[in-house]
Amino acid sequence: MTTPPPAVLPHAAPVTLPPPPRPRVGPVPVASRAVAPDVARGLALLGIAIANAVVHLAGGAVGLGLRPVDSSTLDRTVDGVVSLLVDRRTMPMFALLYGYGIGVVVRRRAAAWVPWPACRADLLRRAALLVAFGVAHVLLLFEGDILGAYGLTGLLAVAFVRASDRALLVTSATVLVASGVVGGAMNGAIVLQEVFLGEPFVIPVEESPLAALATRALSGLFGAPLGAFIALPLVLLGMWGARRSVLERPADHVRLLRRTAVVGLAVSVVGAVPFATAVARLRDPSTGDAIGSAILHEVTGAAGGVAFAALVGWVVAARGTTTAMLGPVGRALRAVGTRSLTCYLLQSVLFVLPLAAWAGGLGRDMGSAQVVAWAVGVWLVTVAVAVALEAAGRRGPAEWLYRRLVYGRSTASPSAAVTDGQPAPEARPLSG
Repeated sequence: MTTPPPAVLPHAAPVTLPPPPRPRVGPVPVASRAVAPDVARGLALLGIAIANAVVHLAGGAVGLGLRPVDSSTLDRTVDGVVSLLVDRRTMPMFALLYGYGIGVVVRRRAAAWVPWPACRADLLRRAALLVAFGVAHVLLLFEGDILGAYGLTGLLAVAFVRASDRALLVTSATVLVASGVVGGAMNGAIVLQEVFLGEPFVIPVEESPLAALATRALSGLFGAPLGAFIALPLVLLGMWGARRSVLERPADHVRLLRRTAVVGLAVSVVGAVPFATAVARLRDPSTGDAIGSAILHEVTGAAGGVAFAALVGWVVAARGTTTAMLGPVGRALRAVGTRSLTCYLLQSVLFVLPLAAWAGGLGRDMGSAQVVAWAVGVWLVTVAVAVALEAAGRRGPAEWLYRRLVYGRSTASPSAAVTDGQPAPEARPLSG
């Protein structure tokens, strides 16, 4: 009987195969992004522009909500409507969407078997970069920056990434009440100056660029931690929603989205009425009433922010909207939402340089109605820019820079590609 030859000849040199390429995480292609979160971001930026508009009125005595005391009937009406529907409502919506984005990043990396230390490092790097963007934004342009606050919140949120659903919801509810009391009390305390000094608070006008820079730096130093505290409950709630893909698969969550939108909007409007009527000077509240109304306005604003996001998801689910099915308005909103960082920073350029006392100075001659109209115009300009970038197939410059800093110069090779945590079929997931 003949003995078969061995599978490996004794004299053959051992063959060492190269290790498989390690998959790297790269940004999600724009065409692959979910519709509802980006459309919601596009709408949120309109609300942010309107909410921030009053800050750009240069100088003068102000009352509740930082609204000018000496104003026309039209201005007071606009102030009341903005306080009722926009103030402290769109910022929570944006915070919710930021937390949702964190949750999506975590979920996709877990699906790609990216080990937790690597995922945590990625989240911390993203949040730290956002803080850096916020610092630059404050120093160069706008003291009301939210990027630094959200970056700080992102650093805190990493501690809750692997928490249970119950822990996320309980922490979110607890911090929401505490932050609402603190933020609302500070917003309502502006009336104390008139009570004790007999005159309303006057916003100082900084005509010197250096003095304005110092004021912004000081404001950002104290404002960012407070903003992070106020944003944290919404960020945690967004992370909870991302675990269930609520906005990515809204058709699977229609009942939740519908109830959240209806109940949340009702709570938001009812809770805003006392403060909004005082801002519009339809009534003259006592000191305790003003502070209490401001706290109620702040807390119920979170319900409004969640409700607006749910409403977008509900509409998307009801219409069966996909990226290919979007109409012109939906495509425009999505273009803004996918470039939200660029559009947010562009808003500051279009507000500050023409209106600030240390720059163009046009804010001196404006009232509330005029500056809100300016805000809508600013948002429309950002829409036009985003749509033009979309047509050219380009990301926003701020998104490009942010992703360059997060992901480095290059993404993985096609054979080992991971799209923001989604491995290509041939890619091997990272081991623990």
